[in-house]
Amino acid sequence: MDGLDSFLQSVAYKFPKGYPDINNEEDKKRLFEMVSLLTEEEPEKKEGPTKKELIDLINNSELPPKTLLRLFKITQGGTKIDTLKNYLTQRGYTSDSFKNGKADIERILNVLTGSEAEEFVNYIQGNRIKLSDLPDSGNFKTSLKEKANLSPQLIDDLIQIVGVDKSGSNIGKVELFLALIFSDVINREGGGDLNWDGVGNLEVKGTGGRAGQQGQRGPFINGQNLIADKFIPMGEQREEFESSDENRYMNYCLKNAFDFVTKDKGDIKEFIAFTQKLMDEVFFNMGLAEKYFNNPSDFEDLAEMRNKIFKLNLESYAKKTNVDAFMFVKSGTSDYAIVNIDKVDDAVDEGIIMVRVSPVLGYKWDDPNPNLHLGKKRKK
Repeated sequence: MDGLDSFLQSVAYKFPKGYPDINNEEDKKRLFEMVSLLTEEEPEKKEGPTKKELIDLINNSELPPKTLLRLFKITQGGTKIDTLKNYLTQRGYTSDSFKNGKADIERILNVLTGSEAEEFVNYIQGNRIKLSDLPDSGNFKTSLKEKANLSPQLIDDLIQIVGVDKSGSNIGKVELFLALIFSDVINREGGGDLNWDGVGNLEVKGTGGRAGQQGQRGPFINGQNLIADKFIPMGEQREEFESSDENRYMNYCLKNAFDFVTKDKGDIKEFIAFTQKLMDEVFFNMGLAEKYFNNPSDFEDLAEMRNKIFKLNLESYAKKTNVDAFMFVKSGTSDYAIVNIDKVDDAVDEGIIMVRVSPVLGYKWDDPNPNLHLGKKRKK
């Protein structure tokens, strides 16, 4: 049923015959009156103060300089709305990109117009720099001030923008900032966060990010019991191994089991092959465990084993999600470090990226993807 039929049915009862007779002058007149009322424009509703009311309020108020500056920025930014909205679209961000749709776009525009809008518009209409123009590690405020003369306030405001994409995944701090500032970075669909020209998929990890899901949520691979079932005979030793708090940690568990197999004159090759299969199962079945656990010397040093598991976690996650490079960021300070996948081992060894677990105790079976953070050391 189209709109006209629906309308005629809704008013039919108002006519003597139960329908409007177009051959009857009274019916025609009544029908035209109804249509006129239906199509008559409603008076415009007042959604807020008029421009004059706002000006009068400012003129009659003693506002501090900071408030006046804020009002000035918002007003100035409002004149750039269309430019900013079009730019968001160009960079891959529309209402369809976010869970809350138009509301999220409006929120981002509010940040842009309430910050250094004129400075930002001048920048995006000029020669934008590339992320590849920056060093592999450093500070965004310092680098962008030097290379693009962008103010620290603008950087701070853009870095803090967060959101939720249409699939429900978080768009963390820094991601949208990168796509807005750098000409060679853009939003993308699918796994990972951003497309970086010449590199591939770039994933951003802020403080507290993980290379996988949060632990202790549902079932997990209990390596402690699986190893005991496979290599330690029933009895007191097995009970001690399975109940040991120490063996909740992967590196301790593997080392203690290796030591037991060695002392018991068990099959070392079988234990190493079992370890590879077990660790691959823990870390997304990407077949990378043999890179780190392939001979007896890999089970000697607990701290070194912890770092091997750290590298395995990162590399397996990257392979699973098709990530070509990570960016680790402290949004509060704007410090960052970029780590290509083939440099993960070096970044871990040099302390550029770190994991929030004990340097010795390390990873737990029920928390195989602990929080990551940017380390204190930096690339030269």
